[in-house]
Amino acid sequence: MKTILILFLISVAVCACGQSTSTTVGGPCEGCEAIFESPIPFEKLPNSIALPDFREVGPKIEISGIVYQRDGMTPAKDVVLYVYHTDQKGVYPTKGNEKGWAKRHGYIRGWVKTDKNGFYQFKTLRPAPYPGRNAAEHIHVTVKEPDKNEYYIDEYLFSDDPLLPKTRNSKPRGGDGVITLLPADKEGVRHATRHIILGLNVNDYPYAGLPKLNSGLKAGSNCPAFDPLHLSGADVGKKACPMCKYGQGQGIMVWFNHANVDQMKDFVKALEKEMQTKGENNLRVFLIYMNPFYNDNPTENADDILKGKLKKWADEQKLKKVALTWIPSPTDEETAGLYEINPKAKNTVFVYKKREVAAKWVNIEYDDRTLKEILAAF
Repeated sequence: MKTILILFLISVAVCACGQSTSTTVGGPCEGCEAIFESPIPFEKLPNSIALPDFREVGPKIEISGIVYQRDGMTPAKDVVLYVYHTDQKGVYPTKGNEKGWAKRHGYIRGWVKTDKNGFYQFKTLRPAPYPGRNAAEHIHVTVKEPDKNEYYIDEYLFSDDPLLPKTRNSKPRGGDGVITLLPADKEGVRHATRHIILGLNVNDYPYAGLPKLNSGLKAGSNCPAFDPLHLSGADVGKKACPMCKYGQGQGIMVWFNHANVDQMKDFVKALEKEMQTKGENNLRVFLIYMNPFYNDNPTENADDILKGKLKKWADEQKLKKVALTWIPSPTDEETAGLYEINPKAKNTVFVYKKREVAAKWVNIEYDDRTLKEILAAF
């Protein structure tokens, strides 16, 4: 009897171990533990640094951005980023006294921690490519969230690098890592922006999806008239009513309430291509940006600055057909209010036909599967 009991207990223990739900986020990550070699304790890390090479001779750059939670909408605070890269000769330089992973990563490395707004920034020299190889210039980056293990995301790459692969990963970890450097400022520094979405396309990341929310008019409802400012498309530079001018046809309205528009790039480009293929008489697409900063304008012309940035973004995506539009806020009664938009929703998407709501989605992911589902509603 004792033997049977012991075997039973062992079998229970084995089964319990086999059913463990603990998982390492991101999978194998050689060298990611270097993030713990920071000479400054994590709790004291700044949100902005200059890497050791920034004082040396070379092309100076400054990279900054916002780190978001997996929803792509909520800024993530206290996230540590570890970055390192090659020198002007394309090697990872050492000084001879390195320890740990610095023996391989070199001394051009640094650590930053996002502030309460998810902001980070680092200054450095633009790295050179590996000598004698076809690998593009890049900056490695490792992420450590307060409640998860460390994991890598896609490297920083440069849009003007002739070695940049023409075909890249369609599901970049953390979001698109290709940055565009602006012309040098008066100090000779070129600036670039990269926003990061934690866990995006990262293996085993614990994400249950955006919350299920009610938002938007019901199917069969009439689509009201409203007058957004058009930043791209046929009515660029004007306030024009989508339903008054184009409502008798069919189309898509994407009402979105998040600042990180880069997460929509592939989705929006696909819609632009769809419009070009189908023709404007058969499909219209309106992106309605609801200005989530409406309660936090530090200067009188903050809205105009933001409109300019959005216009530039639309130009970069080459939006000729898709209309990127602007409304004052996600709680504006004359625009979002007419469509019963929930300001807590990241996005609300309508398909309309002859000025009636034909189908609706709330809190979508900007992926191919969702796009196909939306287009299937026509």
